[in-house]
Amino acid sequence: MGRQPEISISENCGYYLLGDFSSPTVCAHFAPKPCPKDDAEMKLQSSAPLPEGAEIGNYRILNALSSGGFSIVYLAYSEQSGECVAIKEYLPSDRALRRPGDLVPYIGAEHIATYKFGLAAFFEEARILAAINHPNIVKVLELVRANETVYMVMQLIEGISLQAYILRHRVQGRIAALPEDFIVGVFARVLDGLREVHDRKLLHLDLKPANIFLQLDGVPKLIDFGAARRTVGRDSGSVIPIFTPGFAAPETCERNGAVGAWSDVYGIGACMFACMCTNSPQEAPSRAREDLVPITLEILERSYSPQILSVTKACLELDPRARPQSARELFQRLLTR
Repeated sequence: MGRQPEISISENCGYYLLGDFSSPTVCAHFAPKPCPKDDAEMKLQSSAPLPEGAEIGNYRILNALSSGGFSIVYLAYSEQSGECVAIKEYLPSDRALRRPGDLVPYIGAEHIATYKFGLAAFFEEARILAAINHPNIVKVLELVRANETVYMVMQLIEGISLQAYILRHRVQGRIAALPEDFIVGVFARVLDGLREVHDRKLLHLDLKPANIFLQLDGVPKLIDFGAARRTVGRDSGSVIPIFTPGFAAPETCERNGAVGAWSDVYGIGACMFACMCTNSPQEAPSRAREDLVPITLEILERSYSPQILSVTKACLELDPRARPQSARELFQRLLTR
C-alpha cells in the first residue's frame, strides 16, 4: 500500500514520531492519555463523538454523520468559505475511548503502538488522496492535527450510496435489480478513479456499495479508503485484517494475506454482483468449502449478457492470480463489448 509510514523516535520524549508530523526542532509527537479502563471494559463501550460546536482548525463541528470501527465522520462548517464539509476523524474503537464532552481520547496502554501505526497509515492515505484530483474520487481538502489524532477534511457529497440505491430498486421476487448499462457506466467511472489510486500505490481494501456514492447528477464517487484498517503491530509485525464479509477477497480475510490491486478487483466484482442480485456474494472463506457464486451467475444469465457475467466471474475468482491483476486491466475488459 505504498511506502511504509516513516516511524522515528523523538529525542525529546521518546515517543514515536509519525512521518511528516516530526520536526528536527519541535517534538510533534502524539501522547495519548493512557486509558484507566482495561480492554474488556473498553470493548463494551463506544467512543462519544466530538461535541457540537467543537473547533477543528477552521471548522466547527455541527453533528456526527456516521461512525465505524476506525473512524467517525462529521458534518462541519467552514468559517472561511461559509460552506459545509465532511470531516473524518481517526478513532479506532477497539483501541481508543472518548468520554462524552471530551476532545482527547484515552488509549489502552498496550495499544498505543498500534494506535500510532494506524494513525500513520491514516495520515499517509489522506496525504495521497489530497494529491488526487479525479471526478470519481472523493476530494480531500486538507488534514488537521488536533486532539492527538488526525482529521481528514473532505468535500461534502450530496446524493446516496450505491447500497441505498440498490435497496431502493429491489423488487421482491425479481433477482435482476439494476440495468446492465447502468452497472457498466457506474463501474467504468469507478475503475477510472481506482486506476489513479493504484498508480499512486494506494489500495482501497474496503470496496462495497456503501463506499460508492452516487451524486445527484449520477456521477459515482469512491469514498472511505481502508488503509488505516490494516494496522501493523510494531512488535509482532503482523497485520490485523478488518474487512466486510461478502465483499472482501479471501486474502484480505487472512492475517498477513498478500493483498494487492487484485484484492480491489475482487471488491469491484462483488459490488457488480450485488447490483445484479441485490445481495452480496457468499463470504470468501465459505466459498472455499462450497461455492454458490457460479450457480447464482448462471441464474443471472436470464437478465444479463455473457460479457458482464464473465467479467464479474473473473473478478470473483478465489485465486488472486486468476483475476484481472489491476484496475486498468479490468477497465479494459469491462468496456470490451
